[in-house]
Amino acid sequence: MSPLEHVVISAAGIGSRLGLNKAKCLVEVLGKTLLELHIERLTWAKNVWLVVGFQEEEVIALVLSLRPDVIVVRNPDYARTNTLQSIHRISRFLPGRFLTLDADTVIENESFERFLAAAQQHASLIGVSRYTTSDGVRTLLDESGTQVLGFTRDPVPEFEWTGIAVIDPAMVVDKPIYVYQALEAYLPLPAFELNAFDIDTTSDLDMARHITLTQWGKNE
Repeated sequence: MSPLEHVVISAAGIGSRLGLNKAKCLVEVLGKTLLELHIERLTWAKNVWLVVGFQEEEVIALVLSLRPDVIVVRNPDYARTNTLQSIHRISRFLPGRFLTLDADTVIENESFERFLAAAQQHASLIGVSRYTTSDGVRTLLDESGTQVLGFTRDPVPEFEWTGIAVIDPAMVVDKPIYVYQALEAYLPLPAFELNAFDIDTTSDLDMARHITLTQWGKNE
């Protein structure tokens, strides 16, 4: 199993549902942008790749001030492409498995560290969460809760797909589909419960600010 050396952060989207006219990675939680929080928790990573698009100048300026060796990849077609296609711009050049995460994700640090430890035991690993958002994709797990069997838009399943995963470059295709749809061809895949969720709407942002302050502590 190859070591986990590469991290791909997707930060190209417009974030129209949030309605702030701001790249979602620049939204603040507990006084720090989501991008700052990600870079702080990725000090272990040999290579951090960041895909930018919407408001790329502001995003690039911030990330390079935080970590000058971040490898920035532009997606000038961000308005017409999706997260999977952003990831593909990088994954096709990677030699082995990598960590992918969305820049608009809020994550509890201790939970993330446990996820990374578990990733050393699995070639691939899918992050799932009990925190459910306004428009999230739910995951269908086996009886033990350790394997992802499927994904659904049905809001009934308890766990949500976080957009955080350790995957192989072969799983990423250049198609106008969602990341989870690309992963469906490789199911079942190991699951790991994370305290994490995407911020897509103002209600998600309100939940993030409340949870990080009251449940996860002020250092997340």
